[in-house]
Amino acid sequence: MLAVVMAGGYGRAGAGILGAMHGARRSAAVDVVEKLARDGRWRTVVVSDDRGILEQGRELGCSVRDTAGADFDWLGTLQEVVRAEAEPGEAVVVLGGCAAPLLDAGELAAVTLQAADGEVWQNNRLSPDLVLWKPAERVFRVEVCRNDNEFGYALERAGMAVRYFPGLLGFGFDLDTPVDCVLAAMRAECGPRLVKAVSGWELWRRVEAVRAVLDRGEYADVALLGRVHPVEAERFGQGCKVRLRVYSEERGMKALGRIERGEVRSLVGAMVEAVGWKRFFAVLEEQAGCVLFDTRVALEHLGVHVSERERFAADLGMVEEIQHPVLRELAEAAASCRIPVLMGGQSLVGGGLRIWLDV
Repeated sequence: MLAVVMAGGYGRAGAGILGAMHGARRSAAVDVVEKLARDGRWRTVVVSDDRGILEQGRELGCSVRDTAGADFDWLGTLQEVVRAEAEPGEAVVVLGGCAAPLLDAGELAAVTLQAADGEVWQNNRLSPDLVLWKPAERVFRVEVCRNDNEFGYALERAGMAVRYFPGLLGFGFDLDTPVDCVLAAMRAECGPRLVKAVSGWELWRRVEAVRAVLDRGEYADVALLGRVHPVEAERFGQGCKVRLRVYSEERGMKALGRIERGEVRSLVGAMVEAVGWKRFFAVLEEQAGCVLFDTRVALEHLGVHVSERERFAADLGMVEEIQHPVLRELAEAAASCRIPVLMGGQSLVGGGLRIWLDV
C-alpha cells in the first residue's frame, strides 16, 4: 500500500503567529509520517518544499520529493509520484501533512485493505483531505484538480464509486487554525512533536474555559456556528450532554467553487451587517454558555479578505495585530464576551467536535 503525504506550503519559520503555526504544522507532518513509516504495511512518500520535513522523512526511511523552487502543481505532482512509486492495481492514500494528526496507521491500513477496484474513499464529502483510491492508475483519468479538497470529487467525476472512512477521530480532524492544534494536543493519540510545539500557547486558557462549561453536566447551552457537520454535532451534543444552538451554513463553499464565484451567503454575516459584532455577541451570551465559531463563512459574506496572520490573530484575540476594521471589531467583541468563545475554521465545528468526547 502506498501513502503520499503532501506536507508543503507551510511558509518559513519566524517570530509571531505564523512562526508558531509553521512549527506546529511541521511537527504534525513529521508525526504522521512517523506513524506511517513505523507501520510496516505502508510505503510512504513525503512531498514537501520544507527541507526539515524532507530530512526527517529520509531518516524515517521514506521516499521524498522536493518541490522547493518549483511552481507547485498538486495534481501533476501526485501523478508523477504514482507513476514512479505505485504498483499496478495498488491502493493509494493521499493526505496533507496536517490532515490527520490523530491518525492510527493500523486503522488506515484496515480500511485500505477493504477498498475494491473502482472505489474512492473520502473523509469528507465536500472537502476531503484524506483520500484513498484503487487502482492507483485511476489518478491519470483526472485532468483538473488543484488540491486535496477537490480530489475526491474529481475522482468521482472520473467514474469512481464513492465510499467514506469510518467515523473515527483519526480520520475526521485536521489542523487549519491555532485552535485546531491545541485541541489535537488534548488527545492521547496526538504525536509528541505537535504536543511539544503548542505546550506553551496561551490559547489553552480559553480551551480550558470551554471544557469547564462542558464538564458541568447540567445540559449547558452550546452555540455552534459556521460549517457545522450535522452528524458530528449530534454526537457531540449527546456525548457531552449539552443542549445545542446550531446554525450550519455554506458547507463545501471551497470545494464547490462558491468562494471564487462570489456566491457565499451567511445569515450570521447578515445579522452582523444589521447590528454589528458587539450586539451579535451580546445576544449569544444571553443564550449560550460557550460558543464554537467557524468565522470563515461570515467573514467571506462580509468581504473580509485578509492574510492568514490576521485571521489567526483574530482567532487568538490578539487585537493589536489586526488592521482590518471588521475583523478587529470581531476580535474585540469576542474577547469582551462574558462567555468563552473559541474561533477558528471548519475543523472546530466538524471533526473537532469529537475532541471533547472522553478527553
